[in-house]
Amino acid sequence: MDATERVDKRHANTSSAWYTGAMNGVGPWIDACRPGRAFLAPCCVAVGSSYAHFDAQPGPGLPAHLVVTLGAFAAAVGVNLFDHARTRVGEPPPTSDHPVGAIEADIGAGVALAVAALCALGLVPLSGSAASWHGALAMILVGVRHGPFGGLEALGRGFGEFACVLAFGPLAALAGFASQAGTGSWGAFLAGVPAGLVAAGALAGPRVPNLSAGADAPRGRAIVLPLLAAAAVAAVVRAGEYPPWANLAVLPLGVAAIAAWRAPASVTADVASRRGRLALACAVLALSAIVTALRIAVAD
Repeated sequence: MDATERVDKRHANTSSAWYTGAMNGVGPWIDACRPGRAFLAPCCVAVGSSYAHFDAQPGPGLPAHLVVTLGAFAAAVGVNLFDHARTRVGEPPPTSDHPVGAIEADIGAGVALAVAALCALGLVPLSGSAASWHGALAMILVGVRHGPFGGLEALGRGFGEFACVLAFGPLAALAGFASQAGTGSWGAFLAGVPAGLVAAGALAGPRVPNLSAGADAPRGRAIVLPLLAAAAVAAVVRAGEYPPWANLAVLPLGVAAIAAWRAPASVTADVASRRGRLALACAVLALSAIVTALRIAVAD
């Protein structure tokens, strides 16, 4: 091996070590932020802003859409970090292997929510304050869903799912719609219902069941919610608030329901993670189909 080859090998080893170190530092933060789950929020907001386009509402257009999308994503990341902090309370101090403890997650959540607040302030001169208020209500409802002592989910009886449907559905759609129209509408509220059911289905599982909920409870929700979302899409299309092409959203929702139905009641963490990613991908595809249909169609 000549000198040039030795230098190249040392450079490659150094680059590999730097990349490994960077991923070891960033990876735990990505896990805590759960950006895939957070991405559902801007997708649901996009349903509302796209409905404003379908409803021929005058508005600031792309600038407001970008601001409300960034704000929704930042708010969702902040809620995820607060949730991560809640699960780490009482655990040992962070280590190099697990650097994101409760305090670190709380600080990160504060930064993310500060970004969301700046986006809310930036919307005011573009389209007024209605979008910010609807977004704030949605974020509060998602926070109450978890809460410091289990929140609405701990009550059972579907309270957690109802909060998720309302936050990611009508409230998120109203925020997106108001970013263009300056105010809400009953049409935007109705258009958000399927989106909320889509998001709730993705967030419900499939996951490792807990003993208090019963072995079949998460699996049952993962089956029922996508089916309800598909039925809601068809109903909103029939009501004229979605164009007919939005019916394509039924396909990924059917895939999600079938995958959850075929899943066993008890699964390992790795299997639950893979199926959770499938449910999330199906939800994003369904929301994308709705948004695309609203964007390419023209109201009668």
